[in-house]
Amino acid sequence: MTAQQQSKARRVLRKTVALSSVIILGTAAGCTTIPRNTSPQVLRPFEPPQVRIEVPQPRPNVNADIVLRDFFAAAAHPVDDFQAMRAFMTPELAASWKPHDSARILDGVNLIAQRDEGGSRQSFVARGRSVGQFGTDGAYEPQSGDYEETVEMKLGSDGQWRISSLPDGVVMERQAFLENNVPRNVYFLDPAGNHLVTDRRWLYRGVTDGATNLLTKLKNGPSAPLRPGVTTVLKPNAAIAVEAGPVSNSDGRRVEITGLGDVSEELRVMLAAQIIWTLDSADFRGPWILMADGEPLIASHDEPWTKDTDAIQLYDPNHLPADNAPLRTVDRSGIYEIADGHATPVGRGWTASGSTAVFSAGMGINPNGSELIAAVFRSAADGRTGSYDLGESTLMLGGIQDQPVPVLTGESLTRPTWSPDAEAVWTVKDGTTVVRLVRQSTSSRIQQEEVDTSELSHLLDGGEDTGHPNAGISEFRVDSSGTQVAMIIAGEVYIATIERHDDKPWKLTHPRALPLPENISPVSLTWSPNQTVTVGGYSGDTPMWSAFPDGATSSVLPKLNLTPPIPVVTATSSKRYALDATGVMELISSEGQQQFWRQVPGARGRMAPVSVE
Repeated sequence: MTAQQQSKARRVLRKTVALSSVIILGTAAGCTTIPRNTSPQVLRPFEPPQVRIEVPQPRPNVNADIVLRDFFAAAAHPVDDFQAMRAFMTPELAASWKPHDSARILDGVNLIAQRDEGGSRQSFVARGRSVGQFGTDGAYEPQSGDYEETVEMKLGSDGQWRISSLPDGVVMERQAFLENNVPRNVYFLDPAGNHLVTDRRWLYRGVTDGATNLLTKLKNGPSAPLRPGVTTVLKPNAAIAVEAGPVSNSDGRRVEITGLGDVSEELRVMLAAQIIWTLDSADFRGPWILMADGEPLIASHDEPWTKDTDAIQLYDPNHLPADNAPLRTVDRSGIYEIADGHATPVGRGWTASGSTAVFSAGMGINPNGSELIAAVFRSAADGRTGSYDLGESTLMLGGIQDQPVPVLTGESLTRPTWSPDAEAVWTVKDGTTVVRLVRQSTSSRIQQEEVDTSELSHLLDGGEDTGHPNAGISEFRVDSSGTQVAMIIAGEVYIATIERHDDKPWKLTHPRALPLPENISPVSLTWSPNQTVTVGGYSGDTPMWSAFPDGATSSVLPKLNLTPPIPVVTATSSKRYALDATGVMELISSEGQQQFWRQVPGARGRMAPVSVE
């Protein structure tokens, strides 16, 4: 599909969503009543477990502490209402114990023996540090705090130790969680219906019907952190199931939806994108025959669907706007395009003059393919060249060939970041005020909106109280779907969801910390493929990290040839760029060889890569 065709398709979908979203698509209010614990509806088994699952069982004639450790290992196996855990309890406790709706994840469990009453009873204190919680919907959320509970053990008449008393709820060690669950992506939609949004879920490895399990999670709605910022086509009372094998003499597997209702063809295309990309990202390749209430999901499309089907190609969640743009850089003298080993100034008006310098920039691409620039210019204090750090910051806005116009001033402004399709540009003024600037569709007037950050106030106030040198928001980036932001606040990384409103300011809601190792001091970040976050920092041993927004896992990126600190990072779907102490570096991956960073030819001195969104 050409860029022009994609642009036309997006305009059609926008019109459709504008007319239909109030009726069909679940927004923040509509999603609050979605059931979270609906059982999968299985036509017949689709996939056997991919790995052999070793479920802990009580071992005969072992000490009480061994029984208790096996019990905590069994917490990673939720089958039959945690029957594996109940096997380590006395019959009375097994009948009354309630697992609740989420499991508490600890970095480890330390057991301390408390007392031994005549050889038939023992008491232990279980201690650990909470790192997260894991819901029945498969969503993981970071959680910090100390855990301490008392567990009573009883020696049965058969000579075996069993747990006789412990609090309700599941407690699971992090390593057991990671070994027995696998991450999968469920895809929802941004409120405009233009982009797929990744909602990471964890599936138990022992599930016998992974495809239906995933689609049931899709039907049940988004996880709590994303719920205010995304939408979906499926109604809560719909049902969805998967059947294996050829259907109706077609080489495809059937996905059967019931209770879809009267939904327009455009919205059905969106639903097809949600389903196909959810299945494909989990390695359920298809092809798929999508049926709704006994008929093809789309009457004009009765052939099997794959991720390469033209109708859903524009929803490819692995594609980033930067893929279609050349590398741009910025230094204090202006903005440049890097090509064939040379740096060429961009457009006109995007260079510094007199007592001003360019400190940062971001580029947005609108549906017509036009590139817009937002850049922070800073004036020298008292007109003295070199004293820019003390001068006033001004956000300049315009097209590449336009003369930039000032739209916002402040003592400091963060690196600009664009919403998808260049609908708006965001920045943080003076460390605490998040500003969203929107160009009116009927005129060239810029509307400024101060975003509601009331749910971040404790983080912003806390940063000031600690005296951190970067108190406040020092980095702020909007993701490629326009539904989440990543921030550095007082030296810590946070994710928040964008809650859209028509009659009041947009809001940043459900802020959650993105855990990184203790020796990491983040300086910069960017959104990367699969809606992950790439973080650059000060550490010489591990200067760059990649982390998932749910906070469950993160990984160190190669450091070969990289010299920290890393003040700026950007990414395309296939490349990562970083500004280190020597210049702009690109991460190079050669098959069969170690990844390393290579300096970008033509990017001289302290040029920083410019994000394209």
